[in-house]
Amino acid sequence: MNQKLCILVIGFCLSACGGGSGGSAPPGQDPSEQQTGDTRHWDLERASADSVSANEAAVDDLIDYLFTDAATQSVLVSKDGYVIGERYADGTDENTYGTSWSVAKSFYSAAIGIAIDEGAIESVDQQASDFLTEWQGTDKEDITIKQILQMRSDYPVGDEVFFATDPSEFAISYALAETRDNSFRYSNANTQLIEPILRRATGVTADEYLGQKLLTPLGVETAEVGFWRDATGENPMTYCCLDMKPEVFLRFGLLFAREGVWDGLQIISEDYVNDALTPEGYYGYQWWMFNEAFFGTEQPADIKAAQGLHGQKIYVWPDQDIVVVVMTLYEHLFNQGFVLDLQGETPNNFPNTCEARNLCSWSEGDVVPQVGQTGIPTLIAALVTAE
Repeated sequence: MNQKLCILVIGFCLSACGGGSGGSAPPGQDPSEQQTGDTRHWDLERASADSVSANEAAVDDLIDYLFTDAATQSVLVSKDGYVIGERYADGTDENTYGTSWSVAKSFYSAAIGIAIDEGAIESVDQQASDFLTEWQGTDKEDITIKQILQMRSDYPVGDEVFFATDPSEFAISYALAETRDNSFRYSNANTQLIEPILRRATGVTADEYLGQKLLTPLGVETAEVGFWRDATGENPMTYCCLDMKPEVFLRFGLLFAREGVWDGLQIISEDYVNDALTPEGYYGYQWWMFNEAFFGTEQPADIKAAQGLHGQKIYVWPDQDIVVVVMTLYEHLFNQGFVLDLQGETPNNFPNTCEARNLCSWSEGDVVPQVGQTGIPTLIAALVTAE
């Protein structure tokens, strides 16, 4: 592995700094079949900020700030189900794909929630070894699904899973940290465990399940989604990597802003969504919390964040029904396919956001830095502050 790509992926591993839930659906019932009678707006139509009692100048300030990052590709801002601000880099538009990197963790966490709602998984307190039978009789036998979701499984920080030919097999056999204290450790191998858990619990691959149970009910054509798989072409990468248009990321954020409801359908149980966004420290179920524990100071808005390498973001403020999506410049064609290929000095196929930041092994010039996160809660809070 070349040194610069190694540094890139270590950054990926650390970039996001990047209780049992009883479903409201009876076991075995698809939660997306439940009509909630919700009458809120869902079409993501374009509207002025003042039409939804938002501050237009603050919308501009937020977008201007996010575009001080020269690698930003697209920004969408929504309130009350309306898009009240958007901007795209030159040569891109609303149909230009972005890639999720670790934002996908939050998507696959949602798939776990749906599997619980459907009864394929008992609860987050169920031992993962019920599905990962290789763990039975080992030091991993008592690890729960909740501990995996919260990154408290005692899996160590590391980037090796990205280079594994079969990351699921790698993740299952990955050695635990020397210190066993269930403390928070951001581990991609930990989240790759969601792949075999979902496959063995539901009988279909994790990406198929995600498409059927989450994306399709959100009104997304799964044929238009790039589901990245490992080098074998067999296993979805549940710790990263979905290629989609920015509005799909916005729809997902709105789903969590609205307690698992989409256009009158309860896709994920309200209980699971609330638990997923409730932090232990500053992390929930594969979601970051922009709270005092995260920043060290009290914040003006209760922002939840799905975060990925090189600046991919979904910011959600449920109390105000606000969602902000940020995607960075992306070099990949849909017809290249989505099977990871890292062979050679120049990898043949991978989610390439490193070009825009001059972080690829072949890049020249200065690294393009990301914007800081510290001011984000204040900028988002200003969206609903009177001028």
